[in-house]
Amino acid sequence: MSLPNLAPIPELYVSHESAQKLKVEAGNLPSWDLTPRQICDLELLMNGGFYPLKGFLSEADYDGVVEDMRLADGTLWPMPITLDVNEKFADAIEPGQDIALRDQEGVILAILSVTDKWEPNKAKEAEKVFGADDLAHPAVNYLHNTAGKIYLGGPITGIQQPVHYDFKARRDTPNELRAYFRKLGWQKIVAFQTRNPLHRAHQELTFRAAKEAQANLLIHPVVGMTKPGDVDHFTRVRCYEAVLDKYPQSTTTMSLLNLAMRMAGPREAVWHGLIRANHGVTHFIVGRDHAGPGKNSQGKDFYGPYDAQELFKKHEEEIGVTMVDFKHMVYVQEKAQYFPANEVPEGCTVLDISGTELRRRLREGLDIPEWFSFPEVVTELRRTSPPRAKQGFTVFFTGLSGSGKSTIANALMVKLMEMGGRPVTLLDGDVVRKHLSSELGFSKEHRDINIKRIGYVASEITKNGGIAICAPIAPYTATRRAVREMIEAYGAFVEVHVATSLEECEARDRKGLYKLAREGKIKEFTGISDPYEEPATPELRVDTTGVDVDHCAHQVILKLESMGLIKA
Repeated sequence: MSLPNLAPIPELYVSHESAQKLKVEAGNLPSWDLTPRQICDLELLMNGGFYPLKGFLSEADYDGVVEDMRLADGTLWPMPITLDVNEKFADAIEPGQDIALRDQEGVILAILSVTDKWEPNKAKEAEKVFGADDLAHPAVNYLHNTAGKIYLGGPITGIQQPVHYDFKARRDTPNELRAYFRKLGWQKIVAFQTRNPLHRAHQELTFRAAKEAQANLLIHPVVGMTKPGDVDHFTRVRCYEAVLDKYPQSTTTMSLLNLAMRMAGPREAVWHGLIRANHGVTHFIVGRDHAGPGKNSQGKDFYGPYDAQELFKKHEEEIGVTMVDFKHMVYVQEKAQYFPANEVPEGCTVLDISGTELRRRLREGLDIPEWFSFPEVVTELRRTSPPRAKQGFTVFFTGLSGSGKSTIANALMVKLMEMGGRPVTLLDGDVVRKHLSSELGFSKEHRDINIKRIGYVASEITKNGGIAICAPIAPYTATRRAVREMIEAYGAFVEVHVATSLEECEARDRKGLYKLAREGKIKEFTGISDPYEEPATPELRVDTTGVDVDHCAHQVILKLESMGLIKA
């Protein structure tokens, strides 16, 4: 399917005149507000980044992709690109209907002509696409806990591209990049995919890759959705711009790719290759554990270090892009330069700093040596990631009603205010219910909404350098994880499980709630008629049985000190 790498590639947009007409007509269609991930997918469908796809996958194409990485017609395509919607919306839609697809401000971006509607087997999708139905994988967690239950498929009519207000000059469609390469007379282009800031080892690696392939270099970082906890794309792009002048201008360019990554390892590598082929590149650097999500529930890596390279190699011809092996680069002290790890001269001292070690140094305000990174990059990273003792954070208490959460939270708030330095806000379950969630009941859905509201407020406090203390019951693992991800984008999340037993909580029953729940007068009461899912690995576990509040609050203070969040 691959086109000659610099010829124009088909897009799904209609002409400007047709788009104006369609916008008016689309006003009367049922409309779906796209999620951030769906907007990323739609943009690459419309601009040809996902060529040869003409829309969201039909059921037959989806089955083929999940089963053996092929569309129904046999074309290689490793990633399900699906429009997931909730059951309520799906009930009102039938194949044969058109729906308007809108961004989060309500702007109409495209029309989907629905040909298929089905409920997928998500456990099978997780197993086949990501290698395991394991919630430790961010995309599997997304599949089960964020994505809608029903998939809609069908061709797309593109009306306009999503609006980006940031780094406009750095964003290129596949056809814009192809035109740029044509204009400069570049025949061979090697692309470097990254979701991390660039350090000296990356620079050395990309230099070598371009030299080896005798090609020009495209630095092509992902700025859509990456792994929860990654450095935000604003910081990363400022880091890339800071090091761009270290590259020869005549043979290097940078463009931003608005892709929602799935962290799917081997399949993701093949997918990245196909996307880069659509952008006009001829060579692609594939790293060790390319797009790997880290550890599974058993603490082992999801994918083998070379699985991605092997799968890419197997399909290289069909992808239409030549793989360049990513060499693990290390700094050799005696030579004062970088070497591939397997080419280090005998007896030399090797220096290396892992991503974990870099984060630790940033967190603790420690020195980052110049042989490792560029001063400009370190400056940018320090602006966004000041030492932990200067960052905002959230302490999130969870436990049964009557376990002592609110009491410890109040004591902790007073202790932190006594220390001073950062504003402290207490978001107690009952208080939030009164002011933020007074219209909500106590069904699972409403409780989830309430916890997510608390999480959102806490994330804003954390982002702005304050301390948020939350004390809801928060009985469900998936909801606590969603809140953790919301907050960890901006600072530390410290989960404290107040593990006081049900018997003890019931014996206290200050508000008489357990008694009413036992009599069946309160439905869906946590611990009685509704489950409490205990946190498996909280940062701290405390039990208030026979222990005074001051002691419990002090345990939290000690934990915060050990994490570097407050000064000892």
